[in-house]
Amino acid sequence: MSGSAFGTAALVAPLYPCFLANSFPLMAMRENHATRANVPDLDPITIEIVTSRLAEVTASMEHALYHAGYSPILRESRDGTAGLTDADGRVLMVGGGLQFHSLPYQQAVAGVTARFPRETLQPGDSFLVNDPYKAGNPHVPDFVTVTPSFHNGRLIGFGVSIAHKADVGGLVPGSSGAGSREIFHDGLRLPPVIYSRGGVVNEAVEDIIRTNSRIPDVVIGDLRGQIGATRIGAERLAALCEEYGEPTITGVMRAILSLTAQRLSREIAAWPDGKASADGQLDSDGADLDTPVPFAVDITKTGSKLLIDFSRCAPQTLGPVNVNPWTARSAALQAVIASTDPTIPINSGVLEPVELVLPEGSVVNPRFPATINLYFPTAVLIYTLVMSALGKLNPARAVAPSGMVTGAIALGYPAKEGRAARVQYELGATGLGGTSAGDGAAILQPMNQFTPGSPIEITETEYPVLTRRFEPWIDSAGAGTHRGGVGYIREYEIREACTMTLRSSGHRVGSWGLDGGAAPALSSTTLDAGSPGEERLPAIATRRIETGTRLEIRRTGGGGWGAPFARDPASVRDDVADGYVSLEAARAVYGVVLDPVTLAIDEAATKMRRS
Repeated sequence: MSGSAFGTAALVAPLYPCFLANSFPLMAMRENHATRANVPDLDPITIEIVTSRLAEVTASMEHALYHAGYSPILRESRDGTAGLTDADGRVLMVGGGLQFHSLPYQQAVAGVTARFPRETLQPGDSFLVNDPYKAGNPHVPDFVTVTPSFHNGRLIGFGVSIAHKADVGGLVPGSSGAGSREIFHDGLRLPPVIYSRGGVVNEAVEDIIRTNSRIPDVVIGDLRGQIGATRIGAERLAALCEEYGEPTITGVMRAILSLTAQRLSREIAAWPDGKASADGQLDSDGADLDTPVPFAVDITKTGSKLLIDFSRCAPQTLGPVNVNPWTARSAALQAVIASTDPTIPINSGVLEPVELVLPEGSVVNPRFPATINLYFPTAVLIYTLVMSALGKLNPARAVAPSGMVTGAIALGYPAKEGRAARVQYELGATGLGGTSAGDGAAILQPMNQFTPGSPIEITETEYPVLTRRFEPWIDSAGAGTHRGGVGYIREYEIREACTMTLRSSGHRVGSWGLDGGAAPALSSTTLDAGSPGEERLPAIATRRIETGTRLEIRRTGGGGWGAPFARDPASVRDDVADGYVSLEAARAVYGVVLDPVTLAIDEAATKMRRS
């Protein structure tokens, strides 16, 4: 495939996430963050300079995290973040593409300090936790590391990181199995523990992790890099206190949160008061494959406040599509930022104008010991529904839904003589939806557009697979005045027998268009496509894959915006030339008749067709 195969980039607003705020109970049904920190008595220039210095620190943490990564999921796909909180755990800044990681930062700090009181923390400490019910991390493979920062003996903040581990035990290689029915199936769970004290690693903790992982060296390598990133943050935060003075640094921290809350409140206040709702479904919960899982959101805008209510969502499920409340909040708040002003800084201040209702015992706030390993398609659906509802309140920033097909695929290759076991873990992507400003972008994550997939060169070098195809999927995007971003086809030839787990969505229940735009195609995953033994897999599945099997992955594009017949005929011609739209669809769907050889527009036939 040529480097320009996905060349027509879309004009889409960056869809950044948001962050949490203040304290909340572990299983809270309702929260209202109404307390606003006062802006300290600091001049704007000092606030701006120190804020930039703090951003420099989180950028250094992010760089260290990715460049110290052992696994492709961390160093190539960047499935991890690193950032800073204040002494109370409120998020200041987070570096990395998966910004919905933000909320667990505060919950992880709360979990650590509940187990290890603040007065017992020491310089050189680093802590580790991955129990989602204690730390709020999205699922068990996401390890959280926490390193306190001190200045002159006083606790001033924390360096925190969340990063995915390619295997932490559990039912299948990659840990997140389709057969999971409770959290105990998802892999090794650690409560808050001391990973290092005085800079000395707790070898017993590492031994426990090694013993429970199929690829221990890779996991420990990633984990040590993650700890290093948080130590960089803690040390440089203390150095900033030495340079500018502790009162200035802590004052700027409060200013960052307060000013962010004010900006978001002003944006919301500019909309007319009103109510809006949106409904959607997942294919299934992975346990009952024939029953879709319903989701819904009801939003009320009053003055400068939003009430986002998920009470109409399904009860918690037996299968692994539940999402914990901290991840649900982050996904919803990310949509709030995208629907207002994406330049608003991402920190705990964004939650002050927003009240969230997440009923306990529901799919968005399950009770222990519910499994939550396939959280990402659920989180993306939450994000999409909030975006859809808010688009009705603020049409200027309305965006058609993405293709919704997200998640990951894991291929576990057993150890052989002279070679360790390997786990190939790859994130899925889709196309973004069209907007009033332009087409959707192609082959991106819906909530974290800066998280790339694994390059072919990496997968073929490190794993026994051959990539037979990787190309745009023609007619996968929803048609519209501005079409969705196209999806893709990726086909592997499996060179060694393995165990495959597919964690996806959008195979039976797809996305939709906006303002007359069309829905995109449904996705699919097929073994030996086109052969007599072809097998079409459900969105959530675990299978034994034999040597020589061809694995075809079709990931759809985004929804369209506006009526397809209103699309500029020249743009349709370009889409056909680029391999995004077929000649047949150009005529039937867009009403544009092209010469099959030269692709010249037949003006008369097009006018007749469109009339």
